[in-house]
Amino acid sequence: MKTVLVTGATGFIGSHLLEYLFSHGFYVVGYSRQKKASTNTQLRWIQDFSELKNLTIDYVVNLAGESIGEGRWTAKRKQQLIQSRVVTTQKLYHSLEQFQIKPECIVSASAIGFYGIDLDENWDVECDETSAPQNIFMSELCQKWEAEALSHLNQNTKIMRLGVVFGKGGGILPQMLLPIKLNLMGRIGSGRQPMTWVHVDDVIQAILFLLSNHSDQKIYNVVAPDHISQLQFAQTAAQVLKRKPVLFLPSFVMKMLMGEQSQLVLNGQYVQPKALLKENFQFQYVDLTSALKQITN
Repeated sequence: MKTVLVTGATGFIGSHLLEYLFSHGFYVVGYSRQKKASTNTQLRWIQDFSELKNLTIDYVVNLAGESIGEGRWTAKRKQQLIQSRVVTTQKLYHSLEQFQIKPECIVSASAIGFYGIDLDENWDVECDETSAPQNIFMSELCQKWEAEALSHLNQNTKIMRLGVVFGKGGGILPQMLLPIKLNLMGRIGSGRQPMTWVHVDDVIQAILFLLSNHSDQKIYNVVAPDHISQLQFAQTAAQVLKRKPVLFLPSFVMKMLMGEQSQLVLNGQYVQPKALLKENFQFQYVDLTSALKQITN
């Protein structure tokens, strides 16, 4: 039985990943900052990486990180976001090295926020894994996160840059669908801003794909091969939910409410999973309609 260490195991992606691993015969070591108990014979919770001593770890999936969408981006909040990602990743790798644990592969999360935003609102260009980062907080956060994971050259690490993850049982999607369900708001701002998403089932399959992948490629965009705007998202969601929202939310309102954090909603870039497609990874959900129907049914 292979053993997988999962950090961020109690989060949205982590909880879906654990269910998959259990059903496919893996043993899981779950890292959580809060004390957890389990009667599952395939699961062991740890609160500190020092508990890895004397354990055999075959694979690592590093998902640890506080939600970037919760809480206004004050200076204190930014430090919390950095700490939960960069420092946790640093402690993880140092413990692996201290206890001479060398997994077959480590998949460490990042986000398409690495590419920043299109400051000129010229959203015709699509980013791939070779596209450059920017000098803004969300990009710098991802850069620091990835740099820490990739600095440990004696470990086989792959980075997955995630889009907005949709799925049943949580995540950001319920908040996004609520105003549409209530027939309130559809379009936000211009509505032209990119909406780069991925179904959680495809995230899980991508993780398993990368854990067993022997390519020299280090960076992978884990996003659906789709190309939709926020307005197209709202229109598709309204059609699936059989609603007709009549209002729109102006950009200045979002900026007043969220400040710098409004970039998550009002800006962005189109991103394509070029590396995954090149390596013949098969997405189950390639269009938003099929994904939303599966999630909302």
